[in-house]
Amino acid sequence: MSFPPPLWTRVAITVWAILLAAVCIKPLFSPFSSTVFITYEKAGEDFAAGERLYDRTHPYTDNFRYPPVVAAGFVPFTWIPPGFGSVVWRLIGVAVFLTGMAAWAKRLCPDISIPVLMLLAVPLSIGSLSNAQANTHIAGLMLWGSVLASRGRWIAAAVLVAGAALFKGYPIALGGLLVLLAPLRFGLPLLLAVAAGLIAPYAFQSADYVTAQYQYLFDNLDRDDRTTRPLYAGLQDFHMLLRIVGIAVPRNTYFVVQAGTGLVAAGMIVWLWRRGMNRSDLALNAFTIGICWMGVFGPVVEASTFILMAPVMAFELLVPRRPLWTRVLAYGGAAFFLTSVIAFAFPHAVHRPIVAMGILPVAALLLSMGAVGRVMATRPMQPKIAVTELDVPLRNAA
Repeated sequence: MSFPPPLWTRVAITVWAILLAAVCIKPLFSPFSSTVFITYEKAGEDFAAGERLYDRTHPYTDNFRYPPVVAAGFVPFTWIPPGFGSVVWRLIGVAVFLTGMAAWAKRLCPDISIPVLMLLAVPLSIGSLSNAQANTHIAGLMLWGSVLASRGRWIAAAVLVAGAALFKGYPIALGGLLVLLAPLRFGLPLLLAVAAGLIAPYAFQSADYVTAQYQYLFDNLDRDDRTTRPLYAGLQDFHMLLRIVGIAVPRNTYFVVQAGTGLVAAGMIVWLWRRGMNRSDLALNAFTIGICWMGVFGPVVEASTFILMAPVMAFELLVPRRPLWTRVLAYGGAAFFLTSVIAFAFPHAVHRPIVAMGILPVAALLLSMGAVGRVMATRPMQPKIAVTELDVPLRNAA
C-alpha cells in the first residue's frame, strides 16, 4: 500500500526540518564542537590579517587545505559570532543541495517523486551536515551546473562548476565531461571562471602574500598522502579495496589509475552522444557519471564525501524502467551505504573495524556500476513522426 503524494511531502518536510534543527541548534550553544566550520572561519581571519593559512595550529581547527580564494570567501563569516555563522553556512548548503537535487531529478525523470527522493537522500547527508562540511555546497553547485547546462545556459553552468572546483578541485572532472558537449560555450567560461577565482585573492591582499600562500598550499597538498594511513582513517576509495586484497599501489602510480578511469568516463559521454542521446540528457547524465567517478576513484574520498552520491543513490532507487541487473547493483550499494551510516552511529571501537573492511568503497562501487550501467543502457528517445494528410489514405488502404 502506497502513501498519497501529500503525505510523502509532509513526511519529507518533517524529516528535513528535524535534521536541520538538530544540526543548527547545537552550534548556537557549542560552536567549537565537532565541526570544520571553525577551520574555514579561522582561515578567513588569517587571510584578513595577512597571516599564513597553512600548517598553522589553532584551537578546534583542522589543517586548512583549500585555495586562498576559499579563505577570502570566509572573511564575511568572521564578522558574526561563529555559532550563527555555522548555522548560516549549513542553511546555504542545504538550500543549494536540495533545490539542485530536485531540479536535476525532475528534469531527468519528470515522473519521479521529489519528496521520496529527498527522504532517500537523508542517510548520506547526515555526516556532512553534522560537521558543516562543504560537500553539501559542492554537490549543490554541481547539480545546478548540470541542470543549467542541460538548459543551454553554459556560462552560468561554468561559473557554478568552477565554484565547486575552486573549493575542492575534483569537481573539475564534471567540468571536463561537460566540456565535451560544448567546448567553446562551456569550456571557455569554465577556464575564465577558474582563472578569476585563482586571481581574486590578489585583489584583497598583497601579491607577495598570496603567492606565498599558493606555495604553502602546494607543499601542503604534496605532503598529504593518505594512502598509508590505517584503513579506517585512509581514503575510502578503490585504492582502499586494493589495499584490502593485498595490492600495494604507490600514490603516484594510483594517479595513473585515476586519470585512466577519468578518460573512460569521458569515453562514455562520447559514446552516448554518438548513439543519439541529446545534449540536454547528456548534461544531466554527466553528473551521474562524474559523481560515480568521484565516489570510486576521486582524489579525496572520505566518509563525509559520499553526500555527493546521495542524489544518485536516491534517484537510482526510484527511477523506473531499467535493466534488472542495474537495479540489483544499485539496491546493493544503497544497502551497504545504509549499513555504514548505522555503523557510524556507534563508538569508534565498533565502527572503525567495519569501515576497515571497505564497506564504503564497496557501496560506492556497487551503486556506480548500477547507475552507470543504467545510463549506458538507456535508449535515446526516437523523434515522433507527425502523420501528414498524405499518410491517411495509405493507412486506410492498409
